[in-house]
Amino acid sequence: MEQKINCITKLKTLYPQMTDSEKKIADYILSHPEEVYKINIHDLARINEVSLPTVFRFAQTLGFEGFKDFKVELIKDMAMGLNMSVENTDYSSIESITRSIFEQDINNLRETLDLIDYNNLEKAVNLIINSKRILFFAVSTSLSVAFDSYSKFLRAGFASYYASDSYSQRVYSTQCTGDDVGIGISFSGESAEVVECLKNARENKAKTICVTTFMRSSITKQADISLLTVPIKYQYQKIDIPSKM
Repeated sequence: MEQKINCITKLKTLYPQMTDSEKKIADYILSHPEEVYKINIHDLARINEVSLPTVFRFAQTLGFEGFKDFKVELIKDMAMGLNMSVENTDYSSIESITRSIFEQDINNLRETLDLIDYNNLEKAVNLIINSKRILFFAVSTSLSVAFDSYSKFLRAGFASYYASDSYSQRVYSTQCTGDDVGIGISFSGESAEVVECLKNARENKAKTICVTTFMRSSITKQADISLLTVPIKYQYQKIDIPSKM
């Protein structure tokens, strides 16, 4: 069965690949999803000061034939209550801040659940089970995720390898064989060192898996299997996001 990703989730995961004009449209829709059903393509172009062809290309970037098809699907998702919570934090008290953070994290997990491709997940599990070694590649804030994964697999009895420095990771990646699985973890999907390690592992016949947020990022091109998570905020480039989420 073909996986259906809801409109808001798809919009977030494809955001980095959009042009600046398309991002203006995306920002408006993410901030005002409930307004979209009231407006037509001309209104959306006027509000965001973009051309009609830009709105059309925006819809095509998301995999729709046109804005009308996108609008219909978005309205359906809103009717089902899919991922429409507003990401605003109430700063009035410690309790309200805590509750807001929990609610946002719960919503992020629900979005990620909606994004899971279970066929890919099953393939990834089978690759890992049948591998002789699992090698983890990550940099920056994703290092903690890689180390946590490495530790859990090691305790579960798998031959796992992890290094905190990118140089050692490169060395490991060039020593991979067809019996190994390389797992690259990158929130942005554009971490050059991680992409290079997966590329090296793949060239040495190892199977490769990536864990990332953006479905058309560079790391996905070097992965046999892509496991996707959802951006914590669509303005991902403006803040330091905790990758472990």
